[in-house]
Amino acid sequence: MMETGPFRSSLPKQKTSCYLLRALLWSFVLLSFVGTSRAADKLVFGWSAIAGSQAVPWITKEAGLFEKHGLDTTLIYLDGGSRAIQVLLSGDVPIVQGGGNSPVAARLRGGDVTLIAGVVNILAYSLIVHPEIKRPEDLRGKKLAISRYGSNSDYATRKILIKWGLKPDTDVAIIQIPGGQPTRLAAVQNGQVAGLVAQPPVTVLARKARLNSLAEPSDFGSAYTNTPIAATSAFIKDRRDIVRRFTRALVEGIFVYKTQKEFSKRVIAKYMRVNDPEAVEDSYQFFSPVVPSKPYPPLDGIKEVLLELGEKDPKARSAKPEDFADSSFVKELDDSGFIDGLYKGKR
Repeated sequence: MMETGPFRSSLPKQKTSCYLLRALLWSFVLLSFVGTSRAADKLVFGWSAIAGSQAVPWITKEAGLFEKHGLDTTLIYLDGGSRAIQVLLSGDVPIVQGGGNSPVAARLRGGDVTLIAGVVNILAYSLIVHPEIKRPEDLRGKKLAISRYGSNSDYATRKILIKWGLKPDTDVAIIQIPGGQPTRLAAVQNGQVAGLVAQPPVTVLARKARLNSLAEPSDFGSAYTNTPIAATSAFIKDRRDIVRRFTRALVEGIFVYKTQKEFSKRVIAKYMRVNDPEAVEDSYQFFSPVVPSKPYPPLDGIKEVLLELGEKDPKARSAKPEDFADSSFVKELDDSGFIDGLYKGKR
């Protein structure tokens, strides 16, 4: 801190006034400095699957983009989309990357859940099975592993079984095995279950283990809330500036993901704990094109979830997708030209 000099009562009145004025000016400068260099706001963010679809927040963190926008952000792993929504509703984590029907189902039940962005908006899975499984009928009487009931993996598993005329929980048992897709892949390899739905890079590891792929993403084929970002409306209202800066950082993270391949692959390998270059490459090549540069909440995906839930819940049949999302944060960045500006000269 610079000094303005001592004040003495013996100084002439005019000189004293000069010193006082200078002191006031320095005080104003220092206060202005403090006001513009405030400490970063702390934020805890939860991600929910050890899968390539979750990569954007990892990359945003590792690229220092949260910090760039004044957020001291801690990433924590929450096993499964339904678990992520439970933690969000408990108030322990204010923003999560969830998935499946859980955020929509929770809001239908009166839960304070709002989707603010969509990172992967298609049901991007393959059904990996033990080598003895050659066709859908071979699954009858077998077990398939998911992360948690109500998660993406649960919905995808049930959807493909129904498509094949098999009744979930009756013809084919669906069991929860927490711990991420690598853990469930190991369960297939040791014979504990017959298969799992998986995403890159686990799909590459499965091929190398000579497991079969009974269904590819095109077989699931629909818009879905695969990897949305959710927050509570209370947090959005009370800490709107934090949500705004979080979204801005996330959008920049998507830009880095799409344009800095080698950096992104290193981050994916770190968080997935995968050392297989082919698996990491496959994950990047699969997901980077489907992540939108403008990650609006997936209204079409929400509509698909409402159709699913509407089979049992009358409330879902009359609900509107727009009631479950807040597009204002992405729209603000879109309308301002911020997102287009990132990609200027890159396309």
